[in-house]
Amino acid sequence: MPTLTILGSGEAFDARLPNTSLLYQGTETILIDCGFAGVQSLWQRSMDQEFLDAVLITHHHADHTFGLPALLMVMLGAKGPDPMRPRQKPLTLIGPANTREYITMLMQLAYAPGMARLPFPIQFVECAPGETVPFGALTIKTATPSHSAPVLSTRWELDGKCLFAYSGDGKVTPATRALFKGTPILIHECYALPGQEGPIHTNIQTVLEVAAEAGARILIPIHTQDTQRQAILDYVREQHIYSGQVLVPDGAMSLQLG
Repeated sequence: MPTLTILGSGEAFDARLPNTSLLYQGTETILIDCGFAGVQSLWQRSMDQEFLDAVLITHHHADHTFGLPALLMVMLGAKGPDPMRPRQKPLTLIGPANTREYITMLMQLAYAPGMARLPFPIQFVECAPGETVPFGALTIKTATPSHSAPVLSTRWELDGKCLFAYSGDGKVTPATRALFKGTPILIHECYALPGQEGPIHTNIQTVLEVAAEAGARILIPIHTQDTQRQAILDYVREQHIYSGQVLVPDGAMSLQLG
């Protein structure tokens, strides 16, 4: 049975929790977002150069991508169970438009000569909002929330059955509401209490409403502002909007899917 691990649930400048990052493990193993702190949570599970089949990044912000150069260097053989043995199998990097250019620039800045260092094949898959990405046995459907950068919200299906959905960052839109309909597990960014989330994030009331509308049995709020985490927990305990289970990670958390 596939599993999903919440490797990190912290916001960009969280003093304690790693950046928001997820790990899907089924027939394929896929890292979802790879921030500068989130990648360390992955390494606590495996530094095997061959461990991942793909990385999906939801958008080009540091807390979702700046771990990628270090991840690629470990795959090159900088560290791991067999140091200096580079990865052999191809790696797929999935993201929004201009992901190839963005990651190439990021790697060049971090470890020149950048992508030229890597002896293993890299396949870039750039996805426009609303497009579907097939990967192995998975079908990954997308929509766009409202954020300061283009973001891919994603819905993960296996054999036509939805396993989970993940918002990435940003405010809810009609397109993301439609994408989340019928998901059993919704992982959604939840930055603050109502009225305190600012112009590019979502508040806990809206997240609870979206989960109820979607019919999700489990809601996992992530990317919560560190100073509001307790207030969000209190809000969840007192609310009457959503009747499903709410899990607020305070570290790594694994769930069985399907």
